Amino acid sequence: MKPKPPEPLLILCGGLSSRMGSPKPLLNCRGLSLIARQVAAVQPHRPVWLAAAGNRYPQTDSVRYLDDALAGREGALSAILPTLQLAAAEGYDGIYVMSCDTLIPPLQLIACLKTAEHTRAWQQGWVALADAEDADGKMRSHPLLAHWSAGLACRLHDYLAAGHRRVMPFLAGEAQQSVAMPADWQYFTNFNTPEEFQRALTEWERRCHSVI
Repeated sequence: MKPKPPEPLLILCGGLSSRMGSPKPLLNCRGLSLIARQVAAVQPHRPVWLAAAGNRYPQTDSVRYLDDALAGREGALSAILPTLQLAAAEGYDGIYVMSCDTLIPPLQLIACLKTAEHTRAWQQGWVALADAEDADGKMRSHPLLAHWSAGLACRLHDYLAAGHRRVMPFLAGEAQQSVAMPADWQYFTNFNTPEEFQRALTEWERRCHSVI
């Protein structure tokens, strides 16, 4: 039996970056833009798709850019829907989703998520990194650091068509599996300001010996 091809990684990189003051995908990381470094780390191991809301970035000519389902930057779900539809059409079971505002090495992220690949959530719903949110140990899932099943496409289409845009209410009714985020990763993900990025970069340099 012929093995299935590696599933694509979708990088969400079409936000306004208003608090950062400059586009997050173009932040400098060891002499390369963040998005160029992420793309280079993943190819040629698997396809890379970018949801960039009409933007194009240097050193990403080899990737596939996909338009959002809705015009006008209507959020992550609008960016994810076309990729799920394309994944289903091309025979993939699902896609990996990663927001660009992270220094988590993409292939390590994928390997971490793949530990749940035999679960029902992998086949029908979503598998996400999760970390401790507060002193009570409540776990917080990261749906934009996750694997989404292509089987979500039809329901997501209907959800957006009904005028809804929020990620977690859509996913709340779907099969879900959490994968514990390695403790060090919590220090260099989800940065929104220049100060947060510099702190994340410092922690990444201190804690990680491998490059993105």
